[in-house]
Amino acid sequence: MRFARPVLLLIAAVFAFGCAAFGSLEIGQLDAIVALDADGALHVTEQLVVSYRTPHHGIERDIPVSYRDPRGANVTIDLEIDRITMDGGSVPYTTHRAGRDLRLRIGDPDRTIAGVHTYTIVYTVRRAILFHEDSLQLYWNVTGNDWEIPIRAATARVVLPDTVDPATVASISYVGRYGSATRGDPGAPSEAGELLFSCGLLSPGEGLTIDVSIPRDQLPLEPPSIGRRIVWFLNANRYAALPIAALVGMFLVWMRVGRDPRKRTIAPAFEPPNGIHPGAAGVLIDDRADLRDISAMLIGLAVKGHLTIEEIDEAQGLADRVKEAFGRSATEYRFVRRPGSTDPLSDVERQLLEAIFDDEHPGERTLSSLENHFYKHLPTIKSRLYAGLIERGYYPHNPERTRGFYASIGWMGVAGGVALGIFTGSLYLGIAIGLCGLIVLGFSPFMPRKTKAGVRALEELLGLSEYIHRAEVDRIEYHDAPEKSPQLFEKLLPYAIALNLTSIWTKQFEGLLEEPPDWYVGPAPVFRAHLFTASMLYLTAGMERTFASAPRTASGGRSAWGGGASFGGGFSGGGFGGGGGRGW
Repeated sequence: MRFARPVLLLIAAVFAFGCAAFGSLEIGQLDAIVALDADGALHVTEQLVVSYRTPHHGIERDIPVSYRDPRGANVTIDLEIDRITMDGGSVPYTTHRAGRDLRLRIGDPDRTIAGVHTYTIVYTVRRAILFHEDSLQLYWNVTGNDWEIPIRAATARVVLPDTVDPATVASISYVGRYGSATRGDPGAPSEAGELLFSCGLLSPGEGLTIDVSIPRDQLPLEPPSIGRRIVWFLNANRYAALPIAALVGMFLVWMRVGRDPRKRTIAPAFEPPNGIHPGAAGVLIDDRADLRDISAMLIGLAVKGHLTIEEIDEAQGLADRVKEAFGRSATEYRFVRRPGSTDPLSDVERQLLEAIFDDEHPGERTLSSLENHFYKHLPTIKSRLYAGLIERGYYPHNPERTRGFYASIGWMGVAGGVALGIFTGSLYLGIAIGLCGLIVLGFSPFMPRKTKAGVRALEELLGLSEYIHRAEVDRIEYHDAPEKSPQLFEKLLPYAIALNLTSIWTKQFEGLLEEPPDWYVGPAPVFRAHLFTASMLYLTAGMERTFASAPRTASGGRSAWGGGASFGGGFSGGGFGGGGGRGW
């Protein structure tokens, strides 16, 4: 309780100070003339009768020149001060931007005045007419809702072009605090064809807003072109250029740190690059360690003599046959380890063998037994695939981490755009930031960079791909091309799988393959090359599906204001115009 009295005294002092400030001056009358030109410009004349009870230098008048529409975009108008007078004579004044307002400080800083004085502020406004399908809307906040002093009475006189018949014009007014939908009187037509609006006492924070709807055929103004509106939008919303800046910036970053060295002319190649196993070949093609690359690497291990692949046909009923029809073979495969091979292995190839033949399955293992188990080894295998290529000097950095770095920045930009849009209430600002994030995200797949040695290896792989592909499609006989043989087929089959050319490569050897490779055991006593092709396709598809399997427990025509109402759905403080002021 001992703190209650000081707090009450402080509140009373603040209240008394506020009352004194409000009581030191007031606007006895605010009269506005809003004259609409045939070209859509507004000529506004404000006459303010101000009563000073204590000495002041003059008044400050804030007139908004930048607004925010319901979607958060900035909307600007052109406002030009024509003249300002006091009691019919000249008066010193200054202008400067204060946030969204143009602030007029009227009065002499070297002298004070008291009593009753009349100020006249004349200015021209452009881009304040709203275009609708069949009408033009003049939605104008006459007094503003930000005055810190009371206004005893206010009037507005709307002067229409001579071509407009006042009888065809609809109008309404709103009175009260910002957001109030309390309606005042509609505009009363005068003998001169003008619309007259009026209201009584307006306390600080209250204002008078008028809404006038003119049929388009009465005032045939052409709406601004799309190009002009875009220019206005970009000028008022500089952040809208952020996605363009992000696009240019990311392109420059890609040019500097993400673009591969230039490739030379691709010549057909009949051998894979020296020391490049099928898994590494798959990575060099698209900078990714895919499941197809791991499957190709496993076939490559079989070709090198480290294991045998046995096909076991377990299809029993109609359900299995239906699975086969939709590409899910009911065929089972068994991997049998073959010790004694002298062909050297890379670290990742050894890791793959250890993942297949673990302590529980040292000698043989079925493909189905790897389901929901092999996925645990994928991160290590991928990491070693990349590490091997980095050690050979083909990449300066891990492509996966490079992609992940830029993807993380991109997703942060998207999330930041959503958060900023909600926090600031600006849909367009959120979209701009979010688009910047999406641009970075879109560049992320292209940011991994090969070295010059990596590009040279890629050239050889592309030459091998051209040989495999064109030799089947165009039947081109290459100079010095090796003679087709089962040995050539086996040697390049894993690379064809990595290059996604399995069908093309195997079809070339249908007439040459009379016996299965020694690393493959089929279910039928008689070998058929076309069945072997199908088996390879089923095998690679099955391995990709199985290797990745994991248990579920693993980780227009509407107003820019008033919520879209074109007429009659506005509120006090809506539209253009507005602002407020104070004494100084």
